[in-house]
Amino acid sequence: MEPDSEEMESEYESEEVEEDVPLMEPSKDAIYNAEGLHEKLEDIAWPKDIDWIQKLSIDVNLERDIDVNDDLAREMAFYTQALEGTRQAFGRLQSMAIPFLRPPDYYAEMVKSDSHMVKVKGKLLFEKKKLEEAEERRKAREAKRIAKEVQAEKLKERAKQKKHEIESVKKWRKQRQNGGTGGSKVDLDFGFEEGEGFERPKKMRPGVAPGDRSGGNARHAGKFGKGSGKGGKSREYRNTKFGHGGKKGLKRQNNAESANDIRGFNKGTAQANKKRKR
Repeated sequence: MEPDSEEMESEYESEEVEEDVPLMEPSKDAIYNAEGLHEKLEDIAWPKDIDWIQKLSIDVNLERDIDVNDDLAREMAFYTQALEGTRQAFGRLQSMAIPFLRPPDYYAEMVKSDSHMVKVKGKLLFEKKKLEEAEERRKAREAKRIAKEVQAEKLKERAKQKKHEIESVKKWRKQRQNGGTGGSKVDLDFGFEEGEGFERPKKMRPGVAPGDRSGGNARHAGKFGKGSGKGGKSREYRNTKFGHGGKKGLKRQNNAESANDIRGFNKGTAQANKKRKR
């Protein structure tokens, strides 16, 4: 679970703010012994003939008048003084052939503790996740808006196509009505390419039966098989199987005479069929 941003900010504030500790008041019987202080200073001071490598101290004198109340000028003087001291120390160390640069595999202790850096990392990850979620929501809104626009364009195109088709049908009906009375012709656009149109059925030749769907083309030999006359053996077989056309449903309907006719009934065959079913 990720920490809340408000809790983390309160922890940071509690760590950064330090309480002011009041200084102890000097006692009334305190003694200011200047000679003793100077003696102790001589005891702990560096010897005058000690090597510079033991102290690593640099004195930089910058002769300039600086207004101490000007924060920017004061901080700039500190920066310039520190930079000049660093350059002098760099030159001395190089002249003495002493290695002073940090090796590439050197790991120094961090100023901040590991627990504090874990909190900082958690806050950074939390902020990153918030930005990613906001970006995902923005992309979703943009995609939804684009989808609505595309859907509206499709609906508009369909409505336009439907209107065009209805107008074409109205023009066609008007042409049909005015066709027999000598009215003016109406140009129709049904979407056919050039050279295409409505195909009319072939005219039936005289003497063709109404049930003949071939229009009389299958009457002669060679349509269903070889031979002469009415199509050969293949045509005769089809005639015996399917008949010659027309209504055939009422031909197999029973009546009183066929119901009383039992000449085709065979008792032995009926009993054998009954036993076979059992």
